[in-house]
Amino acid sequence: MIDKGILSLILLSKRTKDRIFSLELFIKLFKHYFLYIFICSSVNAQMNLSGKSGLLYIPNSTAYRDGSLSFGYNYNPIKYSLRNKNTNPEQVIFASITLLPRLTLTLSLLQPVQTKKSKLREGLGDRQVDISYLLIKEKPKFPSLAIIISSPFMIETAMLTNVLVATKHFKLSSLLDLETTVGYGSPYIVSREGNFQLNTANSNIFSNLKFQKKSDFVFNNGYLVGPFGGLKLSFQNKAGLMAEWDSQHLNVGMYATLWKKWTIQGGLLNGDQFMFGSSFNIQLLKPKKSITKIDEKVY
Repeated sequence: MIDKGILSLILLSKRTKDRIFSLELFIKLFKHYFLYIFICSSVNAQMNLSGKSGLLYIPNSTAYRDGSLSFGYNYNPIKYSLRNKNTNPEQVIFASITLLPRLTLTLSLLQPVQTKKSKLREGLGDRQVDISYLLIKEKPKFPSLAIIISSPFMIETAMLTNVLVATKHFKLSSLLDLETTVGYGSPYIVSREGNFQLNTANSNIFSNLKFQKKSDFVFNNGYLVGPFGGLKLSFQNKAGLMAEWDSQHLNVGMYATLWKKWTIQGGLLNGDQFMFGSSFNIQLLKPKKSITKIDEKVY
């Protein structure tokens, strides 16, 4: 689709007897490419700690069009760190893409943050792959329902998510919307454990693969185990307040969305420590109408 716009600009350049790589053409090309990505693309999404659509810690079952891409960063405070609790705070870098209208793939990297009191000797961090599948789309009287599963082939990941979650939206007024979410996290997991320092027992993706209770896992952090739920009150999808029970703690927060794509959020975990994050969302696949408008502007 972008190629069509480029071709239009080249034809325009020929008609006006300009060189293809003239400064004028470059400016026009940049301007219309910018319009394509940042104006015509509009995906409004809020991401949770691990980079999935949700609130602060908990995910939801909101559906997005195929081609929706989100990427961002979250900070998790030291007292509620999932890998090194009370030792190091953490940062999570993530990217999430909706491959099909019902299927979303999330890649995340959890890294401990070095402090003066606690130096780090670890490598890149916890790499994790999560798959979200929308089982039932939301209807006027029924919520949407999704299943989220973490890939079991990664080694000792601290944000393992195996949940069933439902979400329902309510229109309170012309300005206010309410999103309600409830879910349940499995107390059992399938995962790998091994000596990731020597890496002697991890010759392939099936090495040390085992089914076990999450409480017996090397990271017994209780993340999304048991019932969880949350509420989000939004003002014109531009800003809002959040409250959630993440299966262990009661968290509250707020968010703001700028230009329908950039979301900034922050929260108070269990009433005593702050977390914050930011994400950017774009739509990679565009309707034909958007491209038509760009071509009309070119000519």
